[in-house]
Amino acid sequence: MATSETNGEQKDLKRRQLATVENYQLWVNCGGICSFEGCNKRLIASEDGKLTNVGIKAHIIGHAKTSPRREFMEQYNYTEEKLEDLDNLMLMCHHHSKLIDDKHTKDDFPPDVLFKMKDDHEAWVRSWSENKKKKSIALIHKRFGGPITGIEYKGDPPYILLDAIENQDKFEDFTEQGWENAKKVNEELYKQFEEKIRQQEADVAEVFPLSPIPLLVHLGSLLTDTVPVSVYQLDRDEGVWVSDHPLKQQEINLNFSSDVRGEDQLAVLVSVAGSVKLSYVQDVLGDKFDSVSFAIDNPDVKAVLYKQDVSYIQSNIKREVEKLFQEHDYEKVHLFYAGPAGLALEIGRGINPNIWPEVCSYQHNARNKPRYKYALTI
Repeated sequence: MATSETNGEQKDLKRRQLATVENYQLWVNCGGICSFEGCNKRLIASEDGKLTNVGIKAHIIGHAKTSPRREFMEQYNYTEEKLEDLDNLMLMCHHHSKLIDDKHTKDDFPPDVLFKMKDDHEAWVRSWSENKKKKSIALIHKRFGGPITGIEYKGDPPYILLDAIENQDKFEDFTEQGWENAKKVNEELYKQFEEKIRQQEADVAEVFPLSPIPLLVHLGSLLTDTVPVSVYQLDRDEGVWVSDHPLKQQEINLNFSSDVRGEDQLAVLVSVAGSVKLSYVQDVLGDKFDSVSFAIDNPDVKAVLYKQDVSYIQSNIKREVEKLFQEHDYEKVHLFYAGPAGLALEIGRGINPNIWPEVCSYQHNARNKPRYKYALTI
């Protein structure tokens, strides 16, 4: 910590810096999750594809003489040198680290409360090993908007998070070359991800996608041969990432129709978050194509969040499209998609290059004419 001066007199506020192994141990002890009671926020962000711990090291007994709870140092048998020991530190999200230290709220968090909070949280994390929780690597693919600084689940985190790989650079180049460059970035990201899984001997991949649809379909096509994948979607209303339906049930119905006239191009229309009209496809392809359409009742941006619904839709799309492949020799498939990020990635994971011809993916923009524009080929 830096030093400060008052009336020309320097006050030494230096504190011992934690060793690398201590920082890692603090992360392990708290499971990479905010230690504040009831907060399930994952304390990760990434820089250059490497896991960054964005947790705040919160002192129970403050270090500086004016810090919160510093007056309890001797009562709890601490010395100046011991205040940086792990038993006096909690890893917290930014919000809760400020809450326990703010002058208006710090008195609500005396040492006994925080020591118990720390002990209870770390005991909960230790129980994961006893329950044989699987180990995971996170893949964060968020190329819309700004980067995320933490991952908060709905419910308890299902896996022990070991590490993370990410691309959170905002995608802005919608030219043909921009899409091609983005494909190369996806391929490099996948190689890093595969290497992390091998190095850490991870059991599961956790994917957090929020990017342009063509990039997610392409990324999904790369993920087919890795460890089992859990794909999450962002519940924007609650600001948390979700996977399983809380009641383990499926809630939606999928309608299916086709128009097969013997053409060599197949258009696949997916209407989940919005409606993909046949006229949108005609604006791009003309009239020389067969089509197969999939739509839920009352498409809406919040209609499909959970794994049960995503799996149901993806498996039906894959089954019906591959039936058509058995009957017709299509040269290309054209994907026109209006749906959630997680489903786009799962559709990509279902593209088998031994069965599917080239798949052309299109980016939607309601302000453009035509609304869909070719992006990339898988």
